[in-house]
Amino acid sequence: MRLAMKVLAREHLALRGIARVLKMEALIVERGGHADVEVLRAIVEYIDEFPDKIHHPKEEDFIFAAMRRRSVEPIPVLDRLLKEHHHEYELIRRFHDQVEAYAKDPAGEAANFAFMAKSYVAFLDNHMRMENHEAFPLAQKLLTEDDWEAIDKAFAENIDPLSGEAPPDRFSELQRRIMDLGLPPFGAGH
Repeated sequence: MRLAMKVLAREHLALRGIARVLKMEALIVERGGHADVEVLRAIVEYIDEFPDKIHHPKEEDFIFAAMRRRSVEPIPVLDRLLKEHHHEYELIRRFHDQVEAYAKDPAGEAANFAFMAKSYVAFLDNHMRMENHEAFPLAQKLLTEDDWEAIDKAFAENIDPLSGEAPPDRFSELQRRIMDLGLPPFGAGH
C-alpha cells in the first residue's frame, strides 16, 4: 500500500474515533446524562485544526489535483467530495456554536446537541465511505508511479495530532476517550 494511502487510512481511523466519541456523547445526552464539554471542545479544536487545515488540503492539493490532471473525463466524485469539504467547514462552525450553547445550558440544548452530533457523525461516515470506496480506488487506477512518489513525499511531511507518536497534551484526554471505546492506539498495526 502506498504511503499516502496508509496515512489516509490512519487519519480516517482517527476521524472514526472522533465520530465514535461524538456518537457516545450524544447517546449519553439522549439518555438524560451530561456530555463531557471539555472532550467536546477538544473534538471541535481537533476537527478545526486537523481535517480542515491538514487532511483535506492534502487530499485536494495532491491526490484530487493529480487525478484531474490524469483524467480526460470529468470526475463527478471529486466534485461531490470538494463540495462536502466546503460544507464541512460550515458544519464544524455550527457544531462549535452548538457545543458552547450546550455548555451554557445543558438541559435546554441537550436535544439540539444530540441532533447536531449525530448529524455530523453521519456526514463524516458517508464522506469517508465515498473517499474510501470511490475516489481512492479511482486514484490508484489513474495515477502514475511519479504521481504517487510526489504525493507520498508531501504526505510524509504532515502529521495528524492524534495519530502521531504522542498527541499534544490538549488532545491526550481525547485520545484516551477514543481508546476507552475500544479503538486501538492510532498507528498501531496500520
